[in-house]
Amino acid sequence: MKTKISFIVFLLSIQQIFSQQIAGSWKGDLDIEGNKLPFIVHIEKDKNSYKALLDSPAQGAEGISAEKVSFSNNELFIEITSANASYKGKLENNTISGNFIQNGKSFPLVLKPFDKKNNKDENLEILKLSANIQESLNKIDDFISYLEKNNAEAGEISIFKGGKEIYKRSFGEASLSQKDKVTFQIGSITKSMTAIMIFKLIEKKQLNLNDKLSKFYSKIPNAEKITISQMLHHSSGLGDYVTGKNTMKWLTDKVSEEQIMNHIIEQGSLFEPGTKVQYSNSGYYLLTKILEKVSKKSYADNLKETFVQPLQLKNFYTVSQKPTNVFSSYNYTNIWEPVKDFDFNNVVGVGDIATTPTNLNIIINALFAGKIVSKENLSGMMPKEDRFGMGLALVPFYSKMFVGHSGGTYGTNSLMIYNGEDDISIAYSLNADRIGANNFTIDILSILYNKKFSLPNFSSIKISETELKQYVGDYSSKDIPLGIKIFIKNGGLFGQGTGQPEFPLEYVEKDQFKFDNAGLKMTFFPEKTEMQLEQGGGKFLFNKKK
Repeated sequence: MKTKISFIVFLLSIQQIFSQQIAGSWKGDLDIEGNKLPFIVHIEKDKNSYKALLDSPAQGAEGISAEKVSFSNNELFIEITSANASYKGKLENNTISGNFIQNGKSFPLVLKPFDKKNNKDENLEILKLSANIQESLNKIDDFISYLEKNNAEAGEISIFKGGKEIYKRSFGEASLSQKDKVTFQIGSITKSMTAIMIFKLIEKKQLNLNDKLSKFYSKIPNAEKITISQMLHHSSGLGDYVTGKNTMKWLTDKVSEEQIMNHIIEQGSLFEPGTKVQYSNSGYYLLTKILEKVSKKSYADNLKETFVQPLQLKNFYTVSQKPTNVFSSYNYTNIWEPVKDFDFNNVVGVGDIATTPTNLNIIINALFAGKIVSKENLSGMMPKEDRFGMGLALVPFYSKMFVGHSGGTYGTNSLMIYNGEDDISIAYSLNADRIGANNFTIDILSILYNKKFSLPNFSSIKISETELKQYVGDYSSKDIPLGIKIFIKNGGLFGQGTGQPEFPLEYVEKDQFKFDNAGLKMTFFPEKTEMQLEQGGGKFLFNKKK
C-alpha cells in the first residue's frame, strides 16, 4: 500500500514538472515557400487543463485563441478552428518538434523556449504607422530627392491611405530628357488584371476553377490534368515561355502566336499539376487566350469593361492600343543607356499593360473594397499556405503583410501592394534604377513604419582606366560553376557572368566594388590575381585566368 501511494505521488510530481516545462512561451519559424514566418505559442496552465494564445508577427496577428489544447505523454496538441489549423508536437530536451497543419497542408515546426522581453528579433516587432503620417511622407520626399540628386532613380510613386491618394511624385525623368510621357510598363502586375477578369467570368458562370486546360488547348502537355485554378496559382507544372531555348531574350522582337504555343508545348511539364508551386508565364499566357475565347472579346475590351469604364481610369493601355506616352527603360552603365525591352505583343495578359502608379492604387483599393469581384472570389485570389494566391502574392515586411504583385520588364520594375490592417497601399514604377527595386521598397516601408535604414552610398571618386586595368580579366571559381568576365566600359568597371547580362561595378574603397541592384560586392586582390564575390550571405573566391 505504501509503495502504491509513493508511486502515485511520483507520477504526480512528474506531471508537475511537465506542466512547468510546457507552460510558457515557445517560438519557431514556419518555412512557407521560402518565406520564414515567425510563430509564437503562449501556453498557460489552467487547473487541470491548458490554454494557448498564438502570435504570427509577420502577419500582424497577436493573441489568436486556440479552441483546444492538450498535453499528455509529452505530446502537445493545439487546434485553432478559426484558422482551420492545428499543431501536434512532442516535447524532448526542452524542444517541441512537430507539424503545423493548415487547410490540409503540413509544415514542419520546431518550437523552443522564448523570452519576449529579452528578445531582439526585428521580425517579431509589431510595426505601426507614424501617428503623424505627413511627417513620414516628408521623409519619403527627402529620400527621393536624395536619389534624384545622385542620379540614382527615375520613376513615379503613389501612396493611398483610406482609399485616397496622400502622396505622389515623379522623379528623375528630367535627366533622361523624356517629354510628354505619362505611363509605365507594369510587367507582371498585368497578371493580377488577368486573374481578376478570369474571376469575373467565374462569377458569370461562364468558367469554372475546375475546368481543365484540355477543354481549350488539348495539345498542351498534361492539359487533361491542369485546371484553371492551378494556372492561376502557378501550380500547373507548365514552364516559362518567356525564356527562350537558346537565348534568354527571344521576345524583344515580334513572334507569332504559333511560335509561342509551340515553345510552351516543347517545354513540356515540369512536374505533376498541383504538387508544387513554380511561377509560370506560360500559364497566364494560356489564361489570357481562354479569357478571350470564353468572353468572345479582345483583351483590350475586357480591360475596358472591368477596369477602365467602372473606375474611370485614364492612361490605362494594353499593347494593342499602341500607347505613345510610355516612359522608356534605361540601364545604368556609368551613363543611362536605353534598354531594348519586350515587344509587348508577345506578352499580352502576361506583362503588356502600361499605366500609372495612381491607377494601380485605384485598382487595388477598389478590389479590396469589393467593387470589382465578390468578397468570396477575392478570398479565392488571396495567398493562403504559400506566397502565391491566384493573381495576388504575399509581400512581407517584418510584422506587416502586404498583398499585391510586382512586375518587371527588361528595364522597368513596378509594384502594387495593399495592407488591410492599416488600409494603406503603395504603387511605383522605376524605369531607371541603380539601387534595386527591392531596396527601394524596403526603404520606403522603413520610413513609413519608423524602421531604421541607411541611405545608399554613391561614390563620387573616379578611378582612372589605368588603375582599373589591374582588375580586368576572366575569373573562375572552385566554389560555384560560374565564370565572370571583368572589363572596362564607358570609363568604368563592369562584370558579366556566363550567359548573363553585364552589370556596372561602383567603386566603394580600395580594391572594393559593388552592384546594389543585386546586393553584390567584389573585393579584388591584384597581387594574388584573385577576387572575392559576396552575395546573399555567401562568399566565393575566384581566380583570374592567366
